[in-house]
Amino acid sequence: MLTRISLTAVLLFIIGTSIPVSQPSESEKNVISTLDAFHQAIIDNDSQAAKNLLSESVLILEGGNIETKKEYLSHHFHSDGKFLSAMKREIESRNVTIKGNTAWVSTQTHTWGTYSDRKLDLNSLELAVLKKEEGHWQITALHWSSASQD
Repeated sequence: MLTRISLTAVLLFIIGTSIPVSQPSESEKNVISTLDAFHQAIIDNDSQAAKNLLSESVLILEGGNIETKKEYLSHHFHSDGKFLSAMKREIESRNVTIKGNTAWVSTQTHTWGTYSDRKLDLNSLELAVLKKEEGHWQITALHWSSASQD
């Protein structure tokens, strides 16, 4: 009888520890929601929504350049929107870390489709840093890079 109880306890322990128990915290959900809203603003060409999600001091690193909020919204924002709205995008992994009022999120996506008559199949990476100010998360830094999967 004791052996059966011990075996059952061990099996329950193994099963219990193999089931993921951590769900995203409310803060993690809010950070992800902010990033998702920003991506949607780009796709929708909604520069006002994007402006509200970016901090005044944001730096955006893309294509070998560093842009301020004003520079990004007046330059690459519109071309990024045309690109993203033409492509399919699937999140492959996302890692959120929060320390106090600062969060950083690394995201890997598979992006594919046809843009400007070119068929593309890309592995895309994003590193976002957000800061919580007055109860709301704002994007303070973004770094995007992509490489062909071919």
